[in-house]
Amino acid sequence: MTASNPTPVWLDCDVGHDDALALLLAAYHPQIKLLGISAVAGNASLRNTTANAIRVLQAAGIEGVKVYPGASKPLVKPSEHAADIHGESGLDGTDLLPEPDYEKYLGTDKKAIEAIRDVLMTSEEPVTIVAVGPLTNIALLVSVYPEVVPKIHMLSVMGGAIALGNTTAAAEFNIYFDPEAAQIVLQAGIGHIAMVPLDVTHTVLASKAVIERINKEVAEPKFAKLLTDLLWFFGSTYEDVFGEKDGAPLHDPVAMAYVFMRDAFSERFMHVSVDCSQGPCNGRTVCDVKNKSKLEPNCYITTAVDVDRFWDVMIGALVEAAKSSTI
Repeated sequence: MTASNPTPVWLDCDVGHDDALALLLAAYHPQIKLLGISAVAGNASLRNTTANAIRVLQAAGIEGVKVYPGASKPLVKPSEHAADIHGESGLDGTDLLPEPDYEKYLGTDKKAIEAIRDVLMTSEEPVTIVAVGPLTNIALLVSVYPEVVPKIHMLSVMGGAIALGNTTAAAEFNIYFDPEAAQIVLQAGIGHIAMVPLDVTHTVLASKAVIERINKEVAEPKFAKLLTDLLWFFGSTYEDVFGEKDGAPLHDPVAMAYVFMRDAFSERFMHVSVDCSQGPCNGRTVCDVKNKSKLEPNCYITTAVDVDRFWDVMIGALVEAAKSSTI
């Protein structure tokens, strides 16, 4: 779709540092029409991810978008939040975010999966879901309301890995947090599932040069400081936890970018399943690259992205967001 006919998108997220930028990209890129947001537990508790989504909406002056709290825990296993990466709040590192205005932004009339169902079933245009946290909400959606499956135009997921994990040797965080949910979603029969794995997002680094570019191009000083505070914190925890000195990977906005610039990605259609065993591979995305299983492909796995083009698009959205900032 074009800027005059943007793609309707529902964002499902567990707002931490990279989710916050995915939200800004969704709200301020002309080829996206952001319909609503569902929060899920993951990077932090549901209470914090809900609050964080609202705080980002407020700070960026985003109007007319509601946040619906969803699942507060995985389907089966205990919660294991990512405080080591995102801090206790899920969005540590700045004092510029406002206190959440729940009265204005919280969708209190429906549960998250009801809100998503209603949008899917009533929209006159095909709706894309972008899921950048654990897939608990989406698994509940397709399980409780299977009639929505053919209504999902596309599901773009940040998660998984073809090669190595980041939470365990085998598993990426979003899938590891709720592997059963991810497996349900992959088996649901959604026509187009795209997965943006660590293999791709680890090439998209919020490097010192990128942060300096944001600071230079985002004209509103306080909003620029908010962004750079968040990215410096995110980079510092990645260095502490993983020894990464070149900046943190900006995972989640890459899955949002796939929606409107698919031509910037390389991808392969293959069968993907999730290891739900209790062994060391729990949460691993098993990507049948060589088609050894002979099972029907069910997922487009991205394998590369045009990093320079992504950053041009991302920073362009941040420049636009700054113009409406309320901080």
